[in-house]
Amino acid sequence: MKTLAICGLEKEYVTRLAEALRRMCGKDTEVLLFTDSEAISEYLGSRKIDICLSLEDFKIQDLSNVGSLIYLSEEENVPSKVFRYMSCDRIYGDALALCAEKSGNSGHIFNSGEKELIGIYTPIKRSFQTSFALTLGQVLSRTKKVLYLNFESFSGFDNMAGKLGGSDLMDLLYFSECDDANFAYRVDSLKERLGELDYISPTKAFVKFSLVTAEQWEKLLNSIIEKTDYETVILDLSENVSGLLDILKKCSVVYTITDSDKVATAKIGQYESILRESGYQDILSRTETIKIPVLREIPHNYELLPHTELADFVKKLIRYDLGGEGNE
Repeated sequence: MKTLAICGLEKEYVTRLAEALRRMCGKDTEVLLFTDSEAISEYLGSRKIDICLSLEDFKIQDLSNVGSLIYLSEEENVPSKVFRYMSCDRIYGDALALCAEKSGNSGHIFNSGEKELIGIYTPIKRSFQTSFALTLGQVLSRTKKVLYLNFESFSGFDNMAGKLGGSDLMDLLYFSECDDANFAYRVDSLKERLGELDYISPTKAFVKFSLVTAEQWEKLLNSIIEKTDYETVILDLSENVSGLLDILKKCSVVYTITDSDKVATAKIGQYESILRESGYQDILSRTETIKIPVLREIPHNYELLPHTELADFVKKLIRYDLGGEGNE
């Protein structure tokens, strides 16, 4: 768990910022508040703080137990400082980006033995694949730390989620190539949240997406597994992804959505034949072929998905314990 300290003599501002960051960061970050220099000095005497966001008038005597100190500035575009009059997520994202630039090594190396990749792919279009993936992610995120990645060329995801502009999956891919040492900070600076579920916005440029090689996707996924503390990564896949079958092969489970009509059956049959003929038949042993039940409604607001019939179906599928203890 990371430790983030908010420091300043302006009690109202730093208190509101700390409260907003606690809501945004969730259970993976401990957010501390200091409005007195002696209090933080006493804390740092025996414990460490990973990131300290401080107003410029706040003095910290000994920084030896502070990983990164980032000042909140009254002015915009000040080098190595973050403009204080922005939204909470922008402040946090900019601070993490500065941490990555300052650090020669993020220090975040995790045991990959407890990680899992869940692949979701079907050759059938308009099959509720993304709705299923997001529902699964939000259900699992109640008990685990989960990251959702969408690999569609034209997902429309940001429009549906009401978040336009900003960074996307191509930026994360760039950092896995060019700033691997600070990758964990980069993920934190780029991620968005859907309830308790973390996600990286899908690509906004099809041309760039089509040029990504299978080796680059493999490196990105390896970086996520090895350098972040996500327990589960959900991959919402499409055949436009270079190296799709190799990605599916890395997954501990693959959910493939089917239907009972002849066209759907024929497409699934062709897909399974390709796996066998290409030497990827082991994917079939880890595949759960599922049929989405008839749904009365799928909400346009993705955050409402955990409260739908689809969520009930997902919980039964993964044997989710409604008592809050995870899988049965």
